[in-house]
Amino acid sequence: MLVTRIFALFFLLLTITGCENATENLSKLENVELRKKWRECAYIQAPSNSEQKACSHYERECTLRKDEGNLACY
Repeated sequence: MLVTRIFALFFLLLTITGCENATENLSKLENVELRKKWRECAYIQAPSNSEQKACSHYERECTLRKDEGNLACY
């Protein structure tokens, strides 16, 4: 019984730590930091699902800034 509880707790902790912060506001990210993360995405050989999702968010933020005249990523 104790082993089952420990396993369940361990699984729960892994699940929680694997969750992304969906409310992350990239508009508050500095240009330098956004550019750094955007460029890192270009060098990922086989991105995981979470990396693909994050990179698409960075790309979208770069595009939004570009449309506003801010060439942070280009």
